[in-house]
Amino acid sequence: MPFRGYKIIETESFHEAVEKIGGYRFVDDALATIMDGLNRNPYGFHHFENQYVSFRYARTRRIGNIPPLVVIFRIEKPDTIYLEDIQEEEQPY
Repeated sequence: MPFRGYKIIETESFHEAVEKIGGYRFVDDALATIMDGLNRNPYGFHHFENQYVSFRYARTRRIGNIPPLVVIFRIEKPDTIYLEDIQEEEQPY
């Protein structure tokens, strides 16, 4: 799904993780806020990097029955975003 020059690709592992926590109908509202943020500035999210791995992540707050979530993604090239994983937040802020 293209946004302002960014192509956002949901990987197979992301699809599997969504299904594991209840499916797209369950997390759609939370994902909408993250997609909006990725659309505006994907480089503005938290970044984790060490000698083995590099990724960015977005966190949501509880929305109704949807628990706080963490979405892990990576940016390749200047225009492609890969959504890698989604998990329930273990220690919500």
